[in-house]
This record gives sequence, C-alpha cells and structure tokens, in this order.
Amino acid sequence: MLMVQAIDTAQLRDFEEVHKACEAAESSAQLSEVIAGAIQQFGFRWFALVDDGDLYKHRSGCMMLTNYPSSWVDEVISARLYRDDPVHAASIRSPTGLCWDRIPDVIAPTRAQLSVLERGRAHGLTTGYTVPFRIPGERGAFFSIARPKDRSFTYSEAISAQLLGGIAFEAGRALVKGRAVKAHGAPLTPRQIDCLRLIAAGKTEWEMGKILGLSPSTIHEYVEAARRRYGVKTRSQLVLAAARDGYVSLNYLT
Repeated sequence: MLMVQAIDTAQLRDFEEVHKACEAAESSAQLSEVIAGAIQQFGFRWFALVDDGDLYKHRSGCMMLTNYPSSWVDEVISARLYRDDPVHAASIRSPTGLCWDRIPDVIAPTRAQLSVLERGRAHGLTTGYTVPFRIPGERGAFFSIARPKDRSFTYSEAISAQLLGGIAFEAGRALVKGRAVKAHGAPLTPRQIDCLRLIAAGKTEWEMGKILGLSPSTIHEYVEAARRRYGVKTRSQLVLAAARDGYVSLNYLT
C-alpha cells in the first residue's frame, strides 16, 4: 500500500519506459545518457553507478557510469578519496539505501570521511541517496543520485532512487564483462567457511580452536588452504573475497 501511495500509475509507466530504454542501450555511454535523462525526469541532477574498489587502477570489467561534475570525478580518483568515502561505508549497512544526511546515524564518520563530504558539497553535491548492491560472486556496486538542494529525500524520492538504481544496475552489469569474481580452485569446505566467519568476527586462532573444538594448528591449515584457493596474500583479502562469493555475510564485517 505504501508504494501505491508514494508512486502513482503514471510514474510506474515512466519507470517502465526507463527500464526499456536501459535494456536497449548497447554501450556504457548510451546507458549513461539514458540514466542521466531519467534522473532529471524524476527531479535529480547527478548520478553515479560504480563498482566497489580501487578506481585508480582502471581495471578491466569495472563499471563506472556517472554524470557527476568532471572536476569532482577527477578529484575523487586523483586524490583517491573513495578510500575514505563515508557514503559507501554507511550505505552497505542499509538493505535498501541511505540518504546522505543519515550517515552520522549509521557510522561514526572519521575526520577524513567528513572531509570527503565537505569536498563533495564544494562541487555542488549537497544532498544524495545511495543504494548498495551485493551479489555473491561479483564485485559490490553502488548507485547514487545527488542534487545541490540542501533538503532530505522524501519517502517517494527514496523509493524512486531505489527503483532507478535497480534498473541501472541490472543494465550496467549486463553490459560490463568480467565483473564476476571467481574463487581459484574448488569451493570452500564447511570448516574453512566456519574459520573465515570467525576471522571476520575478530577471533584469534586460539579462540577459533576453542569454539570449533580444533587445535590452533588445524585452524591454521584450514585458513591457509582457503587462502591458497583464492590466490590472495593476506587474511583480510581472503575474508573480502569470501564475502563477495557469499561465504561470509557482510554482517560479520560491520
């Protein structure tokens, strides 16, 4: 009932047209144009659809579509501001999306994170809403919309952002090849998964052994075998890779 009250039939037809236009896009550039036109139709000015990770490396298969001011995009990448992005850090704790003015309610922003917000406002990105996407076996992604007005998003606007984000993400991941993040070798065993979940929860090998009824050396063997299967160097990288593949819930990491 709430959705019906927030979005009328005419608006739903508009979303249907946006969906069709996004599906018809044959390139990232075409999709970006469609999204840019759609968000303006719904009262927003800027958008960004980006993969989670190091934008500085310009990896193959990376999804990065945006009409943000080019000066802001250049600053974010050159200064690697995405490493201290409070928007992404807070939005992954919300199952549907998050208005930027609620960030302090979700996380305790660091000085560096607050600085990123201030620098974004200097480029006109005053108010925004971000929707996170997490699919096992793929990189995480975020869809953000922003505007220069210093005004919180209404319920109807938040729903619109979520719908637009879902449409854009579906079309974007269909266009960009190589987004899947595959495990090297065989799938993880149940015991390896148990160990990774406990590592994510901050447990030591001794504590893990007590919980699982195993010796620390056996725990170590399970973890190292999982690390080799993923081909990563550190346990932090191992846990993140396992989270992408759905073995470790994000709840363990927050």
